[in-house]
Amino acid sequence: MNTIKSITESTKINDLKTITLDIFKDYRGEIWTVYSDIYTDLKFVADKVTISRLGVLRGFHGDPHTAKLITCLSGQFQLAVVDTRKNSKTYGNVETYLVSDNEPMVVIVPAGCVNAHLCLSDKCVFYYKWSEHYKEPEEQVTIAWNDPDINANWLIESPILSDRDKKGCPLKGIEL
Repeated sequence: MNTIKSITESTKINDLKTITLDIFKDYRGEIWTVYSDIYTDLKFVADKVTISRLGVLRGFHGDPHTAKLITCLSGQFQLAVVDTRKNSKTYGNVETYLVSDNEPMVVIVPAGCVNAHLCLSDKCVFYYKWSEHYKEPEEQVTIAWNDPDINANWLIESPILSDRDKKGCPLKGIEL
């Protein structure tokens, strides 16, 4: 079984990649590989999982040092990534994806970019690997989910937000 079907580089954000995973299916179920050093030279130090219910939006969060590998283990979510890297030619650009367990894919988010996700199913399991150990919210940036300069085109108009995400700052002036 191959690990991947294809790797696609974003045309909007430098170093942002999606990897379409090869799936083996039979009468018992399916198997797929989330991470392999075949498609990235990033080293990861921690794995995290968030479980959300329909309509929950988490993010935009990030820091200047942490790259992430993101996939959906169950359900479906809309993922948005924004380039906030200082001096990046793609600064301020946004890329969105629909990520689900039906068509497994991995998104590799470069350090210095922020990401957010919106649960589109009754429940979704968002799985991500971190290249650095978790930074507390005070050590991360939180950008407003509905910042007009980002214009992420969320698929739900009034998402469920944490207090942290309700108080997100504008993108303008954020450089990681």
